[in-house]
Amino acid sequence: MTSRNLHTLLGFWPRCNHPLVYAHGVNDPTNAWHYTTSLGLISILSKHRLWATSAAFMNDRDEIRAGRQALQNAIRAHQPPLEKWQMDQLSRVGVNKVGNPHDLFLLCAAIEGDLLTLWRSYGGISEAEYAVDFDPSVQLFPIQQNDADAHPEPIPPGWGDDAIEFNDEGVPFRAYDPDGPYSFGGVWGKVEYLEPTSTAAEAELAEILRHLKKPTHNGRVMPFYLDYLAGPDPTTSFKHPGFKDEQEVRATWTVGPWWRFVLYRAGRFGVTPYIEVGASSRPDGLEERESRNFIRPEHVDPLPIRSVRIGPTRAADAAKKSLRSLLDASGYGHVKIEISETPYR
Repeated sequence: MTSRNLHTLLGFWPRCNHPLVYAHGVNDPTNAWHYTTSLGLISILSKHRLWATSAAFMNDRDEIRAGRQALQNAIRAHQPPLEKWQMDQLSRVGVNKVGNPHDLFLLCAAIEGDLLTLWRSYGGISEAEYAVDFDPSVQLFPIQQNDADAHPEPIPPGWGDDAIEFNDEGVPFRAYDPDGPYSFGGVWGKVEYLEPTSTAAEAELAEILRHLKKPTHNGRVMPFYLDYLAGPDPTTSFKHPGFKDEQEVRATWTVGPWWRFVLYRAGRFGVTPYIEVGASSRPDGLEERESRNFIRPEHVDPLPIRSVRIGPTRAADAAKKSLRSLLDASGYGHVKIEISETPYR
């Protein structure tokens, strides 16, 4: 997805209020257990914020690309072969292009809240780790970090070039404000693991093709591009089956421009871009929520936490007592505490 494509479409394609329900059923998980360390939990509760990290910095080196490849394989195998207008539409949507994990931000969780695989992933850092049960029906929004009137100086090479469009007479005009903030995403969805026998990609392609519209005589017809962005892009919810023990659910976001939203931290793979997301009853631009979909720091509310499970530990009683104090002091007095039943040590 390029800024040019996105903002051009925003200019004249009406936004659907009901995102597509994708064929492989990524919508509406009932649980989203986010596993974290003690330090992570303290930060989440005290700041009411979560980190969504660039997909290019996940443990899965094929993140996003695996989903795109699966759909492209389905396109090549489709019978009868797709017509040129269908291929053109798929190109505009981006399905038959290489995925760009760098620009997509992921917040990962799990369907189950007491998974040995994930306790092991966080084990060894401290004596007790945690799984936080978020209500996936409550939407989370990217938090705008920089509210300046214009981009930082000096201007990066090419900044704003893709905002220039041309009318029918070839006269250039600025199609959008390259400094204007926007965000898409935020819907939780289940991950589909691409087992050799999986037909999820074929089913997804059939659903996409069903919604494509053949161009009129003048060729001016748009695919369901914004509907595709509104719900969980299915290519972001396909993963290699080697990760299936994680039982993952995830929410994804695309934001822009980066300088308004993106923060950086040290990570395993170098300087790692991430965004902060939070809950709010007052998202900025509420009257045009479909096209803005972000919040400012002063509008962050407590997160939709239902319970917190303490991981396997030999000091469960002490860990429970201190966690209760932290929850109460952070405005989460209603949150239940559970203890892992996994006999891991």
